Amino acid sequence: MMKKYLLIVLVMILAAKSTAFAMAFSGVKSLAGEKVVLFTDRSLYIAGEQLNFKASLFSDSNSNGSGPVHILYCELVTPDGKKVVGNKYLVSNLEANGCMLIPKDLITGTYYLRAYTRMMLNYGPASFGYRQIRIINPGKNEVLVSEKNQDAGGLLTEPSAAESPDELYKVSADKKVYVPRDTISVTVQEGKNYKAGIKSLCLSVVPDGTKEVALLQPLTSDEDKYSKDYYPESRGLSLTGKLTEANSSLPVQGKRVNLSIMGSGRDFMSVRTDTSGRFYFALPDYYGSRDLFLCAEKTPAPGVKIWVDNEFYNSAFHLPTPDFALTEQEREIVLNMANNIQISNYFQNKEKEDTLADRKSEIAFYGKPTTIIELDKYILLPTLEEYFNELSSQVRVRRHKGEPGFVVLGSADISFYEPLVMVDWVAVDEPSKILAVSPQNISRIEIVNEDYVKGGQTYGGIISLISKKGDFAGIDLPSAGMFINYGFLAEQKCRDIQAEAVAAHPDTRNTLLWKPGIEISGTKPEKLIFTAPDTPGKYIVVIEGVTKDGHVFSETGMFEVKN
Repeated sequence: MMKKYLLIVLVMILAAKSTAFAMAFSGVKSLAGEKVVLFTDRSLYIAGEQLNFKASLFSDSNSNGSGPVHILYCELVTPDGKKVVGNKYLVSNLEANGCMLIPKDLITGTYYLRAYTRMMLNYGPASFGYRQIRIINPGKNEVLVSEKNQDAGGLLTEPSAAESPDELYKVSADKKVYVPRDTISVTVQEGKNYKAGIKSLCLSVVPDGTKEVALLQPLTSDEDKYSKDYYPESRGLSLTGKLTEANSSLPVQGKRVNLSIMGSGRDFMSVRTDTSGRFYFALPDYYGSRDLFLCAEKTPAPGVKIWVDNEFYNSAFHLPTPDFALTEQEREIVLNMANNIQISNYFQNKEKEDTLADRKSEIAFYGKPTTIIELDKYILLPTLEEYFNELSSQVRVRRHKGEPGFVVLGSADISFYEPLVMVDWVAVDEPSKILAVSPQNISRIEIVNEDYVKGGQTYGGIISLISKKGDFAGIDLPSAGMFINYGFLAEQKCRDIQAEAVAAHPDTRNTLLWKPGIEISGTKPEKLIFTAPDTPGKYIVVIEGVTKDGHVFSETGMFEVKN
């Protein structure tokens, strides 16, 4: 019954065939000094599937002092440029491999995978790397409707012919026909026109009709209209922005901006704004999402306002939008793929949650404190000031012109700097707010009685208050501050394609093999061994890559699986 339902929905899509194009770097020098070439395992997917990709980056290390690329931003967008889902990926040796889960509720249509670095944001979306894909949702009959690329300004054009070099590699299977669960051996070797200078290779084995290989050439755009405020991320993830006066856009320079990373992997860092009011935080290479609290040091009225740069490009940008359609052959392929997804969801076991990060969440960035005051171990005193002055031999509350302040007692040099005072790892530079907190809301006070250097800032010790409920003890946090749910690097929970092939349950692979890091050394052929799927049909072996001078190429082989 379900198979019949899926077929009815798919038949509602027009029968005319559309052409999928993939943008590739044609060797033209990028104004950004960096360029991305994208490869995917397929160009046709079912909503809810895993999309596998590889990015090969070109970088002019002398351009704008950028150095080696470290972080890649990759996202799935509509032809109108609206982001569907996106992540950040670590770049190693100018390559990034990853996967992205296509949302289950995404409607049928043409989409684009696009990738870029922070440096490319200074030059606009014409400098990004793109790959056009089609996504089918067999449970919905809606089709994505986008504008017809009328205002793209000639930014993109479809080529008359691909510029791919001929037969750099030869791809062949040991047999033309296999039966399900048979062993398949594929050989890849240098072709007759092979020449040195291959930068990157990847290989995929997928159903015939699910991967189209063609080029889409970018043209120039008006890069002068884009901001040049984005810094290169040659050291890793970064958070950037600007500090201005609260009631105007005038920059505030030389002021300290504090950043606290909450939860697992908590950390603290502080920087000062430059002459244009901008700040830059080099973040650790954490994975997943964390809550951040960003605030500026106390300033006289009317105060300041923090502006944070967008992590991803979020302006409208129109890409080619062909009429979406499927041929009879493609509808049959999609029906098989959709059935495989349903079977896979039925047999797939839920992953167990990893609680290791929670066990590490209480580790402070400053390590082991000099002194810990557990408030519940003492008689309840009415104010925190009494705890500091009566119980601690390392902290004193002193007043100057009626305003309280903290002093950490340690070496002689420590008195030259103000201490870092925190509540639940958030910096609070107003001692009066700290002292107004009820001691009943505080679990413990940790003290470091020596100078501490963090993010180029020097502090005269650390006073860290930890609340009982993790709610900042009810304190009024700095008004010139904000909470941000920040996505660090993508958690690489990619499904193991090979494991699915040998599992006890039915073989539900829509991609039989994906090798983003394949290497062919010299004249020695590379042999790949994998299992034939349970789904009969024709399959193609595609090896794709890019040469060092920027030419994208592909070679294919074919075999069939019959019951």
